[in-house]
Amino acid sequence: MNRLPHWISLLLLALFCVYARAAEPGDETLLLEVSLNGRPTELVGQFTRRQKALYSTAAELRSLGLKVPGADTELLPIADIASAIKLDEASAKINLDIPMRFLNTTEIQNAGRSASDVPLAPGGRGVVLNYDLLANSSRGINSMGGLFDTRAFFGSNVISSTGVSYFGNGGGTSARLETTYTYSDPDKLTRYRLGDVINGSLSWTRSVRMGGFQYASDFNLRPDLVRFPTPAFGGDAVVPSTVDLFVNGVRQLSQPVPPGPFEIRQAPIATGAGQIAVAVTDELGRQTFRTISFYATDRLLKEGLSSYSAEGGWVRRNYGLRSNNYGEFALSGTARHGFSPQLTLETHAEAMKSLKLLGTGAVYNLGNRAVVSAAASASSSDAGSGQQIAVAAERNANPISMSLTRTQSTPNYQDIGAVSGSPVSRSSTIATLGASLGSFGSLSLAYAMSKSPILLSDVGNVGLADSETVTVSYFKSVGTRSNLFITGYRDFRNQSYGATIGIIMPLGTRDAVGASVSNNNGTKTVSLQASRPAISIGDVGWQVQSNEGTYHQRIGQVDYKSRYGRVNAGASQVDGVTSERVGARGAVTFMEGDWFASDWIDDSFAVVNASGVKNVGIYTENRYAGRTDDNGKLLLTDLRAYDINKISVDVLDLPLTLQLDQNEQYVKPRDRSGLVVKFNAKLASDVSIVLKDADGNFIPLGSSVRVRESGLQAPVGYDGASYLQELGPVNTLDVLLPSGAQCHATLTPVPNTDRGMVTETVICR
Repeated sequence: MNRLPHWISLLLLALFCVYARAAEPGDETLLLEVSLNGRPTELVGQFTRRQKALYSTAAELRSLGLKVPGADTELLPIADIASAIKLDEASAKINLDIPMRFLNTTEIQNAGRSASDVPLAPGGRGVVLNYDLLANSSRGINSMGGLFDTRAFFGSNVISSTGVSYFGNGGGTSARLETTYTYSDPDKLTRYRLGDVINGSLSWTRSVRMGGFQYASDFNLRPDLVRFPTPAFGGDAVVPSTVDLFVNGVRQLSQPVPPGPFEIRQAPIATGAGQIAVAVTDELGRQTFRTISFYATDRLLKEGLSSYSAEGGWVRRNYGLRSNNYGEFALSGTARHGFSPQLTLETHAEAMKSLKLLGTGAVYNLGNRAVVSAAASASSSDAGSGQQIAVAAERNANPISMSLTRTQSTPNYQDIGAVSGSPVSRSSTIATLGASLGSFGSLSLAYAMSKSPILLSDVGNVGLADSETVTVSYFKSVGTRSNLFITGYRDFRNQSYGATIGIIMPLGTRDAVGASVSNNNGTKTVSLQASRPAISIGDVGWQVQSNEGTYHQRIGQVDYKSRYGRVNAGASQVDGVTSERVGARGAVTFMEGDWFASDWIDDSFAVVNASGVKNVGIYTENRYAGRTDDNGKLLLTDLRAYDINKISVDVLDLPLTLQLDQNEQYVKPRDRSGLVVKFNAKLASDVSIVLKDADGNFIPLGSSVRVRESGLQAPVGYDGASYLQELGPVNTLDVLLPSGAQCHATLTPVPNTDRGMVTETVICR
């Protein structure tokens, strides 16, 4: 008798010791086909019978779809889990009646691909220069201005700088706007910035520009993250059923569920007040309904979720006018936390050499009918001590929506902006009311009042800042395509007023015409306009407008969008004075060793490489985006950062002898950066052959040919025709005739320089 190897003996001994811990003398192991609540699972489970009682390990029960406690190797009594056990030893089957609490919960999600399903694309390296140029000429005065945005990116790092320039007959000027280094950490939803930053703020605080640093959370790094509280729905399905979710009467999703509990954790709801109904339909068509009211708003944070921001730097002054004008050093911090689904707490602090400010507030969901908030802050500065109180309420619902915000501060209340020259409003009230009138249109009303001691404008003028304005707007669809609008306002402080009534009528898919009549403080104008936007590459857009009345103005403009950017030209005439202008807007990008010209790139982009094949159509989200250049590349703009973007190739544009490993890819780019999307193609030596025997006759129909080296097989059609793919340099062909006889041939494909289909005649002997 052969002895087992020593290592196998040790392994068997270890397995026996592990089993012996759970097993006892007299235990019997059963392998049974399992049914749960009368429904076959098509799974076989391992059970242990001990003194007429059945047991199984926790791991085995979890593999059957049960929710049980305990360590994986722990033996659990089946009687503690199942309310009834039906064992059929003859058929090796068992049925367990399982209460709902032991069945796994089915999570119902939206259909489609989630952003978490696609990995974040590797960070690329490159440089982007955006430009927006405009040249103008009027009465012999010529001028040219431009806005420039330059950024370099590598991985999760972006260095960006923006600026403006102006040149004219009287000279020129330029100013740097912002220069910032940004590092993004999507895993922690955090950004780190050095340079020009804007401090974090809340609804009851003000933002300022600084030159320094910022450490802040940013939920834009996870577009799929729902940051505000949403209702979670659950239920039980006794038998296989279908769950339908209705939001405000509109079905949003439908999904079959197995018997057991189910849960909808992230319902696809819009902000505002509404109702969600869940319908469960069983196999017999019986339905049960459950309806819950909700109020969703981004003013609340989901329970346990926090946002924060901390900044320090020198306060920016004369932004847009001077490049490097910074004032005092300041610190700022902001934080919000979702304390519960109904309550979010928030706080804000500021500090300068002559200022200390601290405030706190709360936002509360009032019975799913409205959201109310309140905040109080206090400051201490050279002007003395001051306080500010802010309260707000909002309800966004159909058919009536309304909001009210009131802020009141004492004369000595100061913040960073006030110390830097922009005073705090002493009181402010903003109220809105919106009503949906069904087939009669929609109506909105807004009231705004503010009182400040002075207002320092950008050019240093001093004037009264008090204002009190009422605005009314009405909108209604007319017919099937036209829209009527009416707006009016009244400023009670300076007695100004204005009103406009107009209609807009789309023509076709791109064109639109409109007409309006307005009266602004006695200036009466009748306007007529028509336009066509340039949306896709190759489009020519245009706009014409004529204003007649107290003054006369005529405007005409043409816009062309190409793959290399946009160009436009226009002319206008105001009371006999004519001016002309031309402009260009686009971007120049260096990436993957090549230069690309394109339209302005705001956010993410991609360089698509179709394996060097030129003139291949590329699509984003199934929309045509352009064709590859002579190097087989195309730059795609307007990708969604940190979200899923579908990019595909038109395979009909590829040569027949090229095969892609995939014709579409899903990518998730980083913001303000580029990535390379490669579609790898391999040259398939596709050959169409004509087989003949030694006498020159066609090999008969019904024969088959096999490549001996690769095992590739193909049938033989009429006139000895056959088709072979992916051949090697030398291929031995074995041909089986319908009679059972065989013949053989050798095929050496001719090098294919034009990548077209090759046809060869092969003699089979």
